[in-house]
Amino acid sequence: MNTKNLSTKFLAASLAALISVPQIPVSVSAADLKSVSIAGNTYSYSAEALDGYTQIGNSGVYYALTDGTKFSGNLYGTSNLTYKEFYSGDVSSTDNFDVVTTATTLKAKVLSNAWTDYNEETTPDADGYHILGVSNVNVAVDSDLYVEASILKNSGKELTGAYEEASDITLNENPAEAPAQYKTLKSDGSYVSNAKIIDTVTDATASLATASTWGEYEIEVKENSTKYLRNSREDTFPVGSTIQGIILETTDGYKVGLEHLSNIWVQPYKLAFNVNNEAATMGIAKSDNTAEFKKLVNKTIQKITYLTPDGNYVYAFTDGAFVKPAYAEEISGTFSSDMKTFTLNQVPTVKNGTLNVLYTVGSGRKKTSYTLYSDAVQKTVSLDFGSIPADAEAGTYSVSIASDDYADISVAIPITDQQKEQLSSLLKQAEAALAKAAANDQVLAAHKDEAVELLKSASATSADAADLINELTELLKPYQNTETPDTGDKTPETQPSESNQTPETQPSNTTPSTDKTSSLAKQTVKLKAFGKGKLKVSWKKDKNASGYEITYSTKKSFKNKKTVVVKSKKTTSKVIKKLKSKKTYYVKVRSYKKSGKTKVYGSYSKVKSLRSK
Repeated sequence: MNTKNLSTKFLAASLAALISVPQIPVSVSAADLKSVSIAGNTYSYSAEALDGYTQIGNSGVYYALTDGTKFSGNLYGTSNLTYKEFYSGDVSSTDNFDVVTTATTLKAKVLSNAWTDYNEETTPDADGYHILGVSNVNVAVDSDLYVEASILKNSGKELTGAYEEASDITLNENPAEAPAQYKTLKSDGSYVSNAKIIDTVTDATASLATASTWGEYEIEVKENSTKYLRNSREDTFPVGSTIQGIILETTDGYKVGLEHLSNIWVQPYKLAFNVNNEAATMGIAKSDNTAEFKKLVNKTIQKITYLTPDGNYVYAFTDGAFVKPAYAEEISGTFSSDMKTFTLNQVPTVKNGTLNVLYTVGSGRKKTSYTLYSDAVQKTVSLDFGSIPADAEAGTYSVSIASDDYADISVAIPITDQQKEQLSSLLKQAEAALAKAAANDQVLAAHKDEAVELLKSASATSADAADLINELTELLKPYQNTETPDTGDKTPETQPSESNQTPETQPSNTTPSTDKTSSLAKQTVKLKAFGKGKLKVSWKKDKNASGYEITYSTKKSFKNKKTVVVKSKKTTSKVIKKLKSKKTYYVKVRSYKKSGKTKVYGSYSKVKSLRSK
C-alpha cells in the first residue's frame, strides 16, 4: 500500500470537511451555540462571529445552515393580518382602519377567517369578542427573511418591520408549494396580493337602500346565472362564512375595504357601511372606516370584489349602485305631550318623500321595529300605537324621511322628560359609585360629567340621551346589586323609554360580592415600551381572580376604548401589539372572578399612561 498516497487522500478529505462544515472555535462552548429547526433544516446560531457564519444585519447574531438543504426563493404559510395589512395595495387607502374594532355582541364566532380574540364560552352570560383583522391569510415570504426572522425570534431579539411580520408566519406542510391566492410580504413589512380571479360576473345587479337595520347604506347583490354568494343557512357556497374581505370600487376607480361583522356577514350577498355614525348598525360591531366610506358619496359603486382564500369573485355591474348624498340641513321635530302626533319643525324639499316614525324595542337580532306612521311628508302627522303589544319592553323612537334624491334623513328629536329623569337617576348612582372607597373609575367619571352637560344643554337630542343612558347603565353594572335604575312606565302608549336597556335585559350577574372567597383586590399596573407599536402591561397576581381585563385607549376619557381579556389568574403580563406609533396610551387593569353564571369585578387600577415607540 502506498502510504504517501493514503496520507494525501486523508489530508484532502479533512480539508474538504473543514471547508464545508462551519467550525466552532475552541473558545466557543456548546452552551453558546444554539440551533433552530425550520422545515426540516437545522440552523445553528451564536453571538460569536464564527467561521462560515453570517451576521443578521447588525443584530450581533450569527448563523449558518448545519444540516439540510438551503432554501431558495419564497416559502409559503399563513398569518393573521390587520385590515390595514390585509387590504394594503388592494384599496385606495388604509389610513382609517382602526387597530381593533369595537367588541361584538356575539357569543359565538360565526366567520372562521375573522381574526378575533374569541374564546370558547359556554355560560349564557358570555361576553362577545373583538375583531382584530383577517386570519388564515396565505402569505409568501422570502426564504432568507423567514430564516433570519425565526433565528432572531428564537434568540430573544426585538423584532420590527418585515422581521416581525415574518416571525408570525406559520409555514405550510409543504412550504415550497404556492397556494392559489396569497399575499407576498415585502422587505418594508407591507404586503402585496397576487389577486387571483376565479370568475368575473357581469349579469348580477346591485341595489342600494339607506338607513337600513344594518347601516346607513345597504347593498344587496342579486345573482342571475351564478350562485357564488351564500344567501341561505347552508354554507356550501364558494363565498360564505370563510370570506376574508370585500372591496367596493367606484366608476372612477376608488376602492374601499370592508370588515367582518361591521360590514360583512355570513350571508355576504348583503353588505352595509356607514359614512357618519360608525355605530349606525344593528349593534354587532362598529364600523371604524367611516372616513373612507364617506368618499363613496355621490359616486356609483360599479364593482364589488369578494376575497376568499382560494381566489377572488368579481362582480361588475352595468348600472351599479349610486350612493345618495346626505341632506345638507338638519331636520328636527317634536312629539305632542300625549304622544298622539308628531310635528316637523321644517319640511325638507325632497322628491317623492316618505316620513317614517318608528318605535323600536330590543337590540341586535332581537331588534323589532313598529311603524307609527309611514306616508307622505307632512308638517304634523297622527301616530298609531295599535301595532305595539301591550307587554312590549321599553324602546326608542326614531323618525326619518326617505326620498329619491337623498339618503334617508334622520330627524332629530329633543331629549324627552322621561330621558331627563333616567339620566338624573343614573347620575346619582354614578356619583354614589364613585364616592365608594374613592373609586378611581375615570370612564364612569367621564360619562357622569357628560350627563351633567347633557342635562344642561338646550340642544340635547333624544339620540344623544339614549346613547348615554345605555353607556351609563353598562358602566354601573359592576357597582349595582340586583336593583336596576328606575326606568319609569314601560307602556308604549304612555311614552316608552328612549333607552333600549330595560329591567328585563339588565343582567344582575356582574354584581360585586362581599363573600371573602370572591374578594378581589384593586389592581396595580406597570407599563413598558416593548418595541414599535407594542406596550407590555404588567399587574399583580390576584389569588381570588379567574382572570383580568386590560382596558386601553388613546384618550384619557377612555373613549373608543379597547379591552383585552386574560383568562388565567396565573398570567400577570400581556404585550399589546399593533398599536399606533408615537401615541400616548392610557391603560388600566381589573381582576374578575367567574362562578357559574356569575361574573364579578374588582376595582380598576390607577390609570397609567405611556407613549408608544
